[in-house]
Amino acid sequence: MTLRDCEYESCTQPAERDIGSCMICSSHFCAEHSRLPFHYPSQDTESDAYWTAYSSANKKHLLHRLYQVKTTALISLASRLRNGTSCTIPALMPDGQGHLDVDAVSRQMGGQNCNIDVQFEDGVVWLARIRLDDPLLPPKPTQAYIFLSEVFTLKYLESTGIPAPKVFHFATESSENPVGVSFILLEKMKGAALMWDTTTPAQRTKVLEQLADILLALEKHSFHSTGSLFPSNGSSKVCGFAQSQLFDSPNTTLGPFDTLESSLRAMLAHQRRLIANNELSSLAIDNYLSHRWREDMVPEVLSLHNDAGFFLKHFDDKGDHILVDDDFNITGIIDWEFASVEPKAQAFSSPCMLWPVRDFHAGSNRLSPEEMEFAAIFERRGRNDMAHLVRNGRKMQRYLFFNGGSVSHEQEDFEAMFQGLRAAWAGDNSQPGPYQVWKEEALKKYEGDEQLERLLQRNSTRSQSATQLDCGPSTPQRHDSLKDESSEIPNTGMREGPAGFCMRVAARLSKNKDIAY
Repeated sequence: MTLRDCEYESCTQPAERDIGSCMICSSHFCAEHSRLPFHYPSQDTESDAYWTAYSSANKKHLLHRLYQVKTTALISLASRLRNGTSCTIPALMPDGQGHLDVDAVSRQMGGQNCNIDVQFEDGVVWLARIRLDDPLLPPKPTQAYIFLSEVFTLKYLESTGIPAPKVFHFATESSENPVGVSFILLEKMKGAALMWDTTTPAQRTKVLEQLADILLALEKHSFHSTGSLFPSNGSSKVCGFAQSQLFDSPNTTLGPFDTLESSLRAMLAHQRRLIANNELSSLAIDNYLSHRWREDMVPEVLSLHNDAGFFLKHFDDKGDHILVDDDFNITGIIDWEFASVEPKAQAFSSPCMLWPVRDFHAGSNRLSPEEMEFAAIFERRGRNDMAHLVRNGRKMQRYLFFNGGSVSHEQEDFEAMFQGLRAAWAGDNSQPGPYQVWKEEALKKYEGDEQLERLLQRNSTRSQSATQLDCGPSTPQRHDSLKDESSEIPNTGMREGPAGFCMRVAARLSKNKDIAY
């Protein structure tokens, strides 16, 4: 099973999950065919042409999606839900030249959705959360599952006292949906997204005090299994994970799991399978070995956990998921897409907005001053157990980083992160030995692993092919030709289709960067 297959002519490989989807040509390729010379433009060798084409294609996809919205039906529905109160959606009303206000939409847009104001005549404002439709998003069935999980996570939160947007109506994309696209009508909460890096120490303390209250409120609601919330008989139930990286196929995801052990082992097997079948191709051998190491560590991971149950955790807690007013009172927690029900040690470790990010990626396991303060806040509340989860959270944060998701792409970054993982589990006074020494020992230890043997064979074959090929300059001449406005793309012998289309679009955009759609 794969999430997608490569669309290059006659290729039988799965599409690469991280780098295989192209915004420019709306196609999906395997690791080989997503790069030069098969696919153009290259982010690495023609950065200007690539990002010009990318930006224009992204805008085109957004406009196409907005024009799919049946605005009259959406306005009628919103008005009906408020007993006939009139409303408008300014961003979806064409101007005198028939253009939509893309800039207004973009200001409230994330990677998966755009949020559009629905303005009622009495001053009330709702949001229409419109699911985007571009080639970087997962397949439609996967999107639908994630969409419904977000809706029913928000519905569940209504009963917890957590300040989250109230859902007034939703519909998936179907022939029976008069609005024409997947959407949620929900409360627009007051406040602005927290910009953590620009706050003062006093403002940070105030936010952390309130965030501790919110986590303590979430702790009152435990579950018996791990996964994501999903509709079941009209209510929310823990089902499979609503995270695209945990889908085996467009319709199949991992979970739910009654035990942490079964969850971890399934995720690790899933990750190794993605690496082995080339759906995750970067540093394949190194990443594969790191997940074999994680599997060996499962008993130690389990020793940290008791039967405290599972708890709802925000997926993307980097700070801008928190809304605050001018006095830094928290007014809401938003963007619950991809949320999951996790073991206590993970659910209540420090949010990533508190991590010393540069140090974390360099392999350091030191806690930031804000993490230490967060732990102290719990201690002042008499919750030493919660403080312990914050102070000792780096083990699980490291262990789960890149597990069930993307993988490291650069060797230096990978080694720093993996050495940090090993150090976190080695103890306070121990440091792991050199990575290359560990890797050599791991290759011997896991000799006979069929998936690893295939990876080693594939790597050997690629190395031989690279040695035999006489490719000339590292940047082929045809790419240099884009820099000369008078030149044309030479005939490369590639089939016309996604790759050829990308080349023509990039060439055209390099000559006219203000193409209108």
